[in-house]
Amino acid sequence: MIDILAPKPLEKAICARRETQRDLDCLNRQIAARASRQAITVKVRSRARRRSGFRLYRHDLADRLAFERWAELDTLAHRLAFQEQIIDALEHCGDAPVSSVAG
Repeated sequence: MIDILAPKPLEKAICARRETQRDLDCLNRQIAARASRQAITVKVRSRARRRSGFRLYRHDLADRLAFERWAELDTLAHRLAFQEQIIDALEHCGDAPVSSVAG
């Protein structure tokens, strides 16, 4: 017996994983952009002092912002890992031979 509905859960899981990955990427881009903007603001304000270490400061800001949003990052990372497990399980179920029990 061929199960026509078998690919649907796998397709749904893959789409959900893609969406979660996009959300995680978007959040990381937002953090990086905000850190860059804040670092530029500080650089402009401190031009008179000729402060060095602009890149290090930007990375410190990005780390601080990521820490402030760790709950969102952690939730998305866990959701992504869970979706990977679901996809792996669905792919392995698709590899197993289908047996029909006549009863």
